[in-house]
Amino acid sequence: MAARTIWTKPIRDFVRSRFPRDPRWVVAAWSLLVFVVGVLLLSASLTPGRYDLEVGQVAPEDIPATRTIVDRAATERARQEAAAKVPDQYEIDPAITENAETLVAALFAVIREVNADLSGTYESRAVRLREAFAGYAIALDDGAVAAALELDPDAALDLEKRLKSIVHGVMSTGVKEEYLDAARQQAAAALEAPDLSAGEVSLLRAIAETAIVPNMVFNAAETQAKRDEAMAAVEPVKILKGQMIVREGDVVTEAHLGILQDLGLLRDRPAWGALLGMVLIVAILEAAVGVYLWFFDRDLLASPRRFSLFALLVLLIVVLAGAGRMFSGYIIPVAAGVMLIAILLNVRLAAFMTFVFSVFVGFLVGSDLRFAFVALVGGLAGLFAVSRLGQRSDLMRAGLIVAGADVLAIVAVDSLSGQGLAGLAGILWGAGNGVFSAVLTIGILPFLENIFGIVTPVKLLELANPNQPLLHKLLMEAPGTYHHSIVVGNLAEAAANEIGGDSVLVRVGALYHDIGKTKRPYFFIDNQFSGQNPHDKIAPSLSALIVTSHVRDGVAMAEEAGLPQEVIDLISQHHGTSLVSYFYGRAAEAAADEEVSEEDFRYDGPRPQTREAAILMLADACEAAVRSLTRPTQGRIEGTVRKVIRERLEDNQLEQSPLTFRDLDRIAEVFTRVLAGTFHHRVEYPEVRELKGRNGRTGRNSSGGPNGQSAKNHSRNGGRAGRRDSAGPSGT
Repeated sequence: MAARTIWTKPIRDFVRSRFPRDPRWVVAAWSLLVFVVGVLLLSASLTPGRYDLEVGQVAPEDIPATRTIVDRAATERARQEAAAKVPDQYEIDPAITENAETLVAALFAVIREVNADLSGTYESRAVRLREAFAGYAIALDDGAVAAALELDPDAALDLEKRLKSIVHGVMSTGVKEEYLDAARQQAAAALEAPDLSAGEVSLLRAIAETAIVPNMVFNAAETQAKRDEAMAAVEPVKILKGQMIVREGDVVTEAHLGILQDLGLLRDRPAWGALLGMVLIVAILEAAVGVYLWFFDRDLLASPRRFSLFALLVLLIVVLAGAGRMFSGYIIPVAAGVMLIAILLNVRLAAFMTFVFSVFVGFLVGSDLRFAFVALVGGLAGLFAVSRLGQRSDLMRAGLIVAGADVLAIVAVDSLSGQGLAGLAGILWGAGNGVFSAVLTIGILPFLENIFGIVTPVKLLELANPNQPLLHKLLMEAPGTYHHSIVVGNLAEAAANEIGGDSVLVRVGALYHDIGKTKRPYFFIDNQFSGQNPHDKIAPSLSALIVTSHVRDGVAMAEEAGLPQEVIDLISQHHGTSLVSYFYGRAAEAAADEEVSEEDFRYDGPRPQTREAAILMLADACEAAVRSLTRPTQGRIEGTVRKVIRERLEDNQLEQSPLTFRDLDRIAEVFTRVLAGTFHHRVEYPEVRELKGRNGRTGRNSSGGPNGQSAKNHSRNGGRAGRRDSAGPSGT
């Protein structure tokens, strides 16, 4: 750890010295940088290389379609062909049919009128009839004239009705110009009846041929509607992404230019529309992140150091996404960014950024929803994996979880598109993404921790390892203090969990809070096993100086070892400015009437600034006070705990910490419960000699301690039962 700190400290100091004091400048600068990089990467992805081509020019290289588009020219041709196949639309004009029937009635009226004039001769009536029919462009033969002149009114009426029916029947189905002869032949065939004479048939046929005319008229509106419907039914002709538009050496045609124009591959004018879209996409994503931070994580905006770390991680993933898309959208390590944000900052922000990263990846890789979905699944899997992180090696397990989730997501989207398990390359990319994310996270996490001074749970758990040099030194040189630190850590961790503090940080701080005692371990009662107290031979002021110096020594040792600042703060604040009352009392007694300054017998401080520091102070003092109890019953333990807390409160040691009275009450309850389980009163076993006297027989006392001693005597001989609070002869 120390070696790593040596080379990262200059970098860390340089970075911190360059941070502006005003967080608004930091937020603005990083936001602008991420915005510019995001737009540039989208531009490189969505705006491919452009060509300067003309009709008749030879293509300098193969030019494939950069995305799937509709071939407008081919689609229009297909639509025109479909429209051309739609015939003209006609409709029956009922007025024409009515006119035909009216013509039949008029001609038969002429026949009745001529026949009603009995004054004329047959010839004169025949001439008159021919002339009347000639007015309708009808030429009657002799048979037809004879038949007409012989008709009585009733017979004429019957023939009229009969012909009207035939004309109506033929014209009701519609008569078009090209089918007029067929319609007249149909009427003629209907007139071939045995009850009609040849002359009557000739008369009726002559009238029918004139009456039956085309009654189907062209409907322009209906025709256009049918053609529009046919055109709309034509499926657009698509040019698929990767499909070759023009090959190297081919002569460029107008059709080629049209397609290249639609793809935006011609260097004819700036693609302002595409650029505007990219700017809006990145701006909307940044605005969403800004709104989230403003409402849910405003502290991040107020911290230049932490916001810079966040922005750097975002920039890292954005750049890696731009590089990864050139190989496959499935290799973009969104999970790495999510895991780093979760470990270094907070899980909730990481969850939100999972969605932001996924949307960006979707647009970056050709606006393909598949890649966005896989990125989302992988990011959420990584978030789940690091939520149970215990040590750095667990990050490889997290990578395997991400790999598995990515593979499942890729199989799902490929199956949906009909590929099934055929997309083996995509599956391999997805599996590699998980491993790459884990390796990337493991590789840069320590660097970011040291450069930005971030204390992660992983780092804290590493510091809690007993094999850490300082903890090993504490165990070997001050074993009593080491045991005391473990108990204090248990107390502090339980209290932090109860009130919502950082339990891992306060536990690690408890393990290191007394490392300064290794400078002079035998001056502290934790480590006085011989029964001799060196403080009996020196002045109280010197004793107080030695006792209080363990805080300064601990801070110096922690800084030299490169411990995180958060842990160093706990070491420096765990006694606050409290009074070493035992030595102050001795000094006051020795000084008689002279005034003794309390300040000379107080710790240097500072007083606890955080919940964790305040918890550690109380846990340290309560453990020492309860350990000094001769009969630690539940009631006495609770009374001692509350007394210690009250004394620290009255001495103003907690006024700079955010603890509330409710917090203090809950802490007291937790301390009492844990300490009662640790220092509970034990049964006093009778002496062996007493048992011999009672039973009149000898034997080994199965309940006794070593060498036949009772547990009570063993406790007395193997340890000391004296006060260990700050008023004791050796301090805490």
